[in-house]
Amino acid sequence: MESSLTEEFEDDKELTKYIETEDDWENVAEITPTFRESGEGTVNVVKLDASVSSPLTSLTEIYAYLNSGVLDSYIPEVAEPPQTSLDLLYNCICTLRPLPPHLVQTKQSILASALIPFLNEEKIHLGVLRTLYRQLTGSRINCPRYGHHWEDIGFQGNDPSTDLRGVGFLGIVQALYLVITPDTLPFVKDVYALSLKESQEFPLMVLSLNVTRIALHILRDGLLDKQCQKDNDPWVSVNSMYAAVMYHIYHIWKTQHKTLSSSGYVLKDAEEAARRNPGKMIEEFESFLNSNYTVSKKQAARDQIIKDSAS
Repeated sequence: MESSLTEEFEDDKELTKYIETEDDWENVAEITPTFRESGEGTVNVVKLDASVSSPLTSLTEIYAYLNSGVLDSYIPEVAEPPQTSLDLLYNCICTLRPLPPHLVQTKQSILASALIPFLNEEKIHLGVLRTLYRQLTGSRINCPRYGHHWEDIGFQGNDPSTDLRGVGFLGIVQALYLVITPDTLPFVKDVYALSLKESQEFPLMVLSLNVTRIALHILRDGLLDKQCQKDNDPWVSVNSMYAAVMYHIYHIWKTQHKTLSSSGYVLKDAEEAARRNPGKMIEEFESFLNSNYTVSKKQAARDQIIKDSAS
C-alpha cells in the first residue's frame, strides 16, 4: 500500500543547500508505508528471552552521548543556509535578537545529530529502539534487533535503521522524547492506539520520522529562534515543536476520520500551520495535554518510567 507520507522523504533541494554533504542528504529516504496482508491492526507475538531486560534509555543519556564528541565529525557539515533579503527582513521582524552563542551551538548540534546514521556498534542506538518498542507495546523485556515485530510500531520491515535516512539518529531521539516524558507518554499511547485502528491505521514511526523532518526544517530556517530564546534550550524547543505537530496531525486524523490516502494533505497542512506560527501550535498542544490527561495519569506514567529505567 503506497502513501504520500513517503513523498515528504524524497530529495529536498533546499535541504542540500543547507547541508554541505550531498551524499548524506540528496537521497533522502523514501518510505513506502505498508501493512501485513494478514493480521492487520494486530501486534506480532515476539518470542523473547524473559531473563533479558535492560533499563529504558533516558534523554539524559542521549544528551551525554551527543556531547561526548560523536558530533565532532558532523558539525562541520552543517552550514548556515543562504538567505535572501526577504529572509533577513523576516528574521528582523520575528526574532527580537540573535541567538546567543550557546544556543547557536546547541542548535547546530541538533542539526548535526540528524546526520548520524544508525550504528549497530553503539549500544545506545539499540537502546533507543528497544525503549520505543517497550513503551508503545507494553513489553517489559528486550526485543531482537531484527524482526517483523518492528512493524508493530510502524517501521517498514525487519530493520528500523533503513527508515532513518534523512533524519538519522534524531528521528528516533524525538520519538524517544514522547515515550520517556511522563506528560506526553499518555498522549503517544493514544496515538499508537489510533495507528492500529483498522479503519484509520497508519505506520506510526513513518509518520514520526516525517514529523521530525518538519521540525528539523523549522529549526534550520530560524523559525524556532524566538521559542529557543524563550526556552533557553533548543532541544526543548525542537522537541516541543515535534510533539505539537504530532498532536496537530493526530487531532485531524482522529476527528476527520483520515486514512493513508489523504496523509500527504494532512502532512502538508501540518507543516504550513507549524511554519506560520510555531509558538501557537506548541501552546495548543500544551493546552491539550493539560485538559485531557489528569495529574494522576501523568504520575502513573512517571512511576512506570522511573521503575523501568531502574530495571
